Amino acid sequence: MKARPTRVVSVGVLTCALVLTGCSKDTTASPPASSPASASGSTATGSATTSAGDEVRGRSGAFTVVPPEGWTEATDKATGVADIDLVLLSSKKVGAFANNLVVTSAAGDQSVLDGELAKGRQQLGAAGRTVSSAPDKSVSGSSAVGFTTTFEQQGIKVLARSYGVARAGRIYLLTLSSSQADATHAMAEFDELLSTWAWT
Repeated sequence: MKARPTRVVSVGVLTCALVLTGCSKDTTASPPASSPASASGSTATGSATTSAGDEVRGRSGAFTVVPPEGWTEATDKATGVADIDLVLLSSKKVGAFANNLVVTSAAGDQSVLDGELAKGRQQLGAAGRTVSSAPDKSVSGSSAVGFTTTFEQQGIKVLARSYGVARAGRIYLLTLSSSQADATHAMAEFDELLSTWAWT
């Protein structure tokens, strides 16, 4: 039996950090440093500006993506969440919320991923949030399963979609957060991004 990793970021904690990212007054990612899943050694050094068509590599080096037009990389600003691999943030806000995608990765297999997704659903449901299944997605040939969470935070109606994929001894959690008013557009941009995802 494979030992369970000791530090896998909870989907529930990740979703809370994303909401704070999208609700912030500016358009840079800044999850709270007091998050229960605090990482050590992260520093805020700025975000990379991307032009249309620029490929961005996750910190793990395991994948690349091309962000949608108007999105920037903000990975270095995500100082309070463990195992951050990539943060992308839209430069525009709809309903006072900037769409964002956070990808975390950690060692693990499908059973670890299944456990994390189940724990995330349970934690978010226990927090009074509406949790429902989300249609599966394909991440460069790997099946990603997930769920949708709707709730109100700081007066903003938020929709978060969390997906998980296991590949080559690692698990990847992808969480797309948007205002409920921009949910359809955010999913279209997410699908556009996934079409460019390449494992390296």
